[in-house]
Amino acid sequence: MIAGLNKFHYADYIVFAAMLIFSAGIGLAFGWLNRKKQSTKDFLLGGGDLKVFPVGISILASFTSAIAILGFSAEMYRYGTMYWMITLSYPFTQGFAALVFIPLFHGLKITSAYQYLELRFHKYVRTAASIIFSFQMFLYMSVALYTPALAIEQVTDISLLFSIVGTGAICIIYTVIGGMKATVWIDTFQVSIMFIGLIAVAILGTLEIPGGFTELVRRADQSGRIEFFDFDPNPFVRHTFWTLFIGGFLTNLTVYGSNQGTIQRYLTVKKWQDASKALMINLVGGVFLLTLTCFCGLVAYAKYYECDILGSGIIKRGEQLLPFLVMDVLGKLHGLPGLFVATIYSAALSTISGGMNSLAAVCITDFVKPLYSMSKGHELNEKKAAFITKGLALLFGVGAIGLAYLCQFFGNTVLQLALSIFGLLGGPLLGVITLGMFIKKANWVGALTGLILSTVVNIWLGIEGVIYSKPTGLKPVTTAGCDATFLPITQPPMSSTPVPDEDLGPIFYQMSYLYYSLFACLITFFFGITVSLIVEKMKLVEIKPTKPEYLVNWKIWTNNRIVQTEVNDPQELELDEKYN
Repeated sequence: MIAGLNKFHYADYIVFAAMLIFSAGIGLAFGWLNRKKQSTKDFLLGGGDLKVFPVGISILASFTSAIAILGFSAEMYRYGTMYWMITLSYPFTQGFAALVFIPLFHGLKITSAYQYLELRFHKYVRTAASIIFSFQMFLYMSVALYTPALAIEQVTDISLLFSIVGTGAICIIYTVIGGMKATVWIDTFQVSIMFIGLIAVAILGTLEIPGGFTELVRRADQSGRIEFFDFDPNPFVRHTFWTLFIGGFLTNLTVYGSNQGTIQRYLTVKKWQDASKALMINLVGGVFLLTLTCFCGLVAYAKYYECDILGSGIIKRGEQLLPFLVMDVLGKLHGLPGLFVATIYSAALSTISGGMNSLAAVCITDFVKPLYSMSKGHELNEKKAAFITKGLALLFGVGAIGLAYLCQFFGNTVLQLALSIFGLLGGPLLGVITLGMFIKKANWVGALTGLILSTVVNIWLGIEGVIYSKPTGLKPVTTAGCDATFLPITQPPMSSTPVPDEDLGPIFYQMSYLYYSLFACLITFFFGITVSLIVEKMKLVEIKPTKPEYLVNWKIWTNNRIVQTEVNDPQELELDEKYN
C-alpha cells in the first residue's frame, strides 16, 4: 500500500463483503429454487425464458470488465477524450447484430455459437473455432481477475491473494450452483453497484475540485484533453474519428456477433425480437457507463493537474489511478472506498462468471457430447450432461484463479499481449462466421483456411505491435506541484508532453489496434472465397450444399418470421454424417 494514503475502514470492508455475500446468496437461492431442473438448457440458457431487461443488463455486465473501468479512466487522464467517440459506433454495431446475427442464431436453436459453423461448413471448422474461443476466453478471464486485484492491492490493505482467491471463489459458488438464471440476475445487481459507485466518485470527486465542474472542464481543455473531432484517415494513428468509428464497429461486433458469451445470452429469451430489445438496453447502458468512466478519468486529471501522480512515481500503473483518487479524496468518507472496490469487483466477477458459463457451454456442446456419442454410439443423457457442465464450469473457474495468481510472475509484455488477445482472436472468429452468413459459395476448406491464416497473422501482428508499441498522443502533464502534496516526489519536476522514442519499428506494426478485427476479417474473406472457388472448380473434396437458413435473411425483420431448424433435424443429421 502507498504510504500516507487513507486506509480501508471497517465500514469499507462491510460494504465490500455485503456485495460478495449478496451475490453468493442470489446464486444459492436460484440453485435451491431450480434444484429439480437438471438439464444443460436450464444451466446454460436459464431455461430459455428469461426476461428482457435482466438479459440486456447481463450482456452489459459480461463485457464491462474491471480492466475496462480502470483502463478507460486512465485513457482520459493520459490521452484525452478522443476515445469517447467510439460510442458513435455503438448504435451501428448493436443494430447490425440485432437485425442480422440474432435472428440467425435464435432460429437455429443452438447452444454453442460454433455449432453454426458445423451446420454451415464442417465439424473441423467448428472445432477450430471452439479451440480459439476457449483459449481466448480463459486467458482473458485470468487477466481480468488479476489486473484489478493488483491495482486495488497497491492502494488498499486488501492483499492480492485474498482478492483473487476470495472473490474468485464467490464467483464459482454462484455460477456453478445457480447457473445462467442466477448469473443474469447477479449481473443486474452488480451493474447497479457499478453505476452507484461511479456516480458517487464522479460527483464527490468533482466537488473536491476548487471551482467544481467549470474548473474541471477548464483544466482539461487547457491541457488539450477535450478532443473529439480528429478526422485524420491515417490508420497508423492510434485514435481518430475513423479508427474509433470503423475499427470500433468491427471490434465491438466481435463481441456482439461471434462471442459465445453474448450469443448464449441471446438464447436465454424466447424470441429473437426479445434478444434484440435486450441488446438495445445494453446499448443505452453501455454509452452511459463509458461516459461515467471517462468522466471519472477527467476528474482525476483535474484533481492532480499540478502533480502528475504517474510521472511522479506515486502510482506505477494507469490502472491504479481511480483507486488512488478514491482512497486519497474519498477515503475519509467511510464506506465509499468499500463501495468503489465493490464496483471494481462487480465488473470483474461479471466477466468471470460469464466466461465460466460460456466456456462450459462450448466444452460440453462442441467437445464432450460429440466425443461421447462417437465412442458410446448414443447421446449423453441430460442429467449426466448437466452434472458434467457444472463440473466444467468449476474447473474453468479454479483454473482462472490459479492463472490469475501466476500472472504476477509474468512480464508486462506478456500481460499486455494477454489483454490484446481478446481482440486479436475475436476478429478471425467474426470473419469465419460472417463468411458463412454472407458468402453462399464459401465452403469448409476455404473457411478453415481463412480462419487459421487470419488467426496466425493476427497473433503475429499483436506480438509485434506490443514489442514495438510506444506511447504516442500523450497529453501534457506536470509534476511541478508535487512538493506541495502530502506525498513526496520520487523524481525531479517536469512539465511537458512526453516525447516517445523515435524508433517505432516497421510502420505496419504501428497500425491502430482497433483495425485488427477489420484486418482479420479481410484475410478470412480473401482466402475463404479464393480457396473455396479453387476447391469447387477443381472438385478436390465433396462439399455439402448450403441451406438458405444458414445465410442472412434480409427480409427477416419485415415479415417478422424466421425458418427454425433444430440441430437434431434428421435431414441435417443425414447431411452431417455424409459430409463430416
